[in-house]
Amino acid sequence: MTGKTSTSLVATGLPGRPEPGGPPAHVTRVWDYFTGGSDHFRQDRDLGDRLTGVAPWLRSSVLAHRRHTTRAVKFLATEGFCQFLDLGCGLPYEERNEEMLHPHDAASTIRDSVRTMYVDDFGPARVGADTILERDNRTLAVQADARDVPALLARAREKNLFNLQRPVAVLAHSLPEWMDDHDALDLMNDLHRHLPPGSALSLTHAGTGTEHEDAVLAQRSLYATAGIGFFPRSHGHVRALLGRWVVQNPGVVRTELWGTGYGPFAQRVPRKARDVTGSYAAIALSTAP
Repeated sequence: MTGKTSTSLVATGLPGRPEPGGPPAHVTRVWDYFTGGSDHFRQDRDLGDRLTGVAPWLRSSVLAHRRHTTRAVKFLATEGFCQFLDLGCGLPYEERNEEMLHPHDAASTIRDSVRTMYVDDFGPARVGADTILERDNRTLAVQADARDVPALLARAREKNLFNLQRPVAVLAHSLPEWMDDHDALDLMNDLHRHLPPGSALSLTHAGTGTEHEDAVLAQRSLYATAGIGFFPRSHGHVRALLGRWVVQNPGVVRTELWGTGYGPFAQRVPRKARDVTGSYAAIALSTAP
């Protein structure tokens, strides 16, 4: 899902400057527009059209990220994880198929008794999660600051959702690029500090240093004109954010390449422009304190 800055609490970025006829552009609604949803306004569509003007592959990138989420969650479930914390869940998908499932549904194809907590600071995302994702006592949707890890875990414990004696798998997909360096690093460190040993972190992050760098940097400028902070980072910078996390094979790689050649969750090597994501992905594990 998308977009999440130091003052925006998850995947959503700072609010854009208002225009007549609707609320400011918002990253979550822009991504909804990209994927044929109905929860967006003229400002979101206008910004989305400007973004795809500099990065024509951006619409397909959103779908590629959703496919990646499904693969990563299934992989983690196969590795034994049954507790998932989805930070910056965004609006529920309107288009779903076996390659693009909500995290709880993806994990449930592999394991029984999966429990999932969806977190976003964007009110409409929480409402959507309430009605579509929070269906029984195995799922919980909250509107909260993704940076306040202790409060999130306390909420999961109070609701009897997570057993915090057991590892938790965190999804931080398209999340830190909406935070400045201080907040992004604090979040990665706090997750490592407060989660049970053996927990996992699945990360995707908008990237520089690829052949698509010019388009990524042009997006940063366009977001800035809408008042939205966007912080794409290099491969080395993304790796540094992971700090004490132990990065698993295949390492920090392009999102469209993650899992290539790896068993049942392998994907084909991308050959078309539509497979471009402009981002990096990694899965990492925490170690004992």
